[in-house]
Amino acid sequence: MKLNDTSKEITIIEKHTYNHFSKIASKYRTLRTTDSEPILFIKNRLNGKSKIIMADVGCGDGRYSLELLRCLENKCYLHCIDSNEEMLKYLKNYLTEQNAMNFCVRPGDANKLPLENNSMDCIVTFNAIHHFDIQKFLEESIRSLKDDSQLFIYTRLRNQNSRNIWGQYFPLFTEIENRLLEFDELKNYIQQADMRIFHRKIFGYKRTSSLTKLLEKARSNHYSTFSLYSKESFETSLETFEQNIRNNFDDLENINWQDENILIEIEK
Repeated sequence: MKLNDTSKEITIIEKHTYNHFSKIASKYRTLRTTDSEPILFIKNRLNGKSKIIMADVGCGDGRYSLELLRCLENKCYLHCIDSNEEMLKYLKNYLTEQNAMNFCVRPGDANKLPLENNSMDCIVTFNAIHHFDIQKFLEESIRSLKDDSQLFIYTRLRNQNSRNIWGQYFPLFTEIENRLLEFDELKNYIQQADMRIFHRKIFGYKRTSSLTKLLEKARSNHYSTFSLYSKESFETSLETFEQNIRNNFDDLENINWQDENILIEIEK
């Protein structure tokens, strides 16, 4: 494939992803699970700082932004950054309804952060880095972070994705989701950006759901991966997924599996 063809393909995927999140913004919070464990870990890592200027990049509808503001209480002022205007609209309404303070909404691209040089004590991103140009995002993070500050990346690795309920039982899920990386790949990007991994932690979560709810989540595209299927391929895969679940689980009201994510703490 030629370079200009690759650029066109990336542009098409980016436009598709933007449209997907615009459509799902109003219900995204009800479809996704918010994990509190990485928030508590980040709080402990920042415990020595009395005041924290922070950016949540790829903040979406504000699920993790609210948890950060609550957990860090009055210590934190949060810049909520996302490229999707619909997501930011719902974030602003949501945080305001929850009486959250000390935040601002910043429309902007993760690859060109709307932040001043050396202005942030901490940058975080939750389940979003696979939508970024990682090298550009890291370069922008270095530019925006103060000295001796931290970047936290919370994501799922490709091998973790293959072991969850969708990776195991939903046809083509791991093949279509080719944006996720392995730890060594992320480590290489981080080293190229002249940053250092200070800590990494794997989080495991026991999940339970009914088959009905799983099918509803897939139909609602709770992972953007599902939006990358053709309509015909998705319907065929969904039917196979349902049969796979019926074949492998006895209690269809209480289907159990484990999700995994990784949190990477990076120092400037």
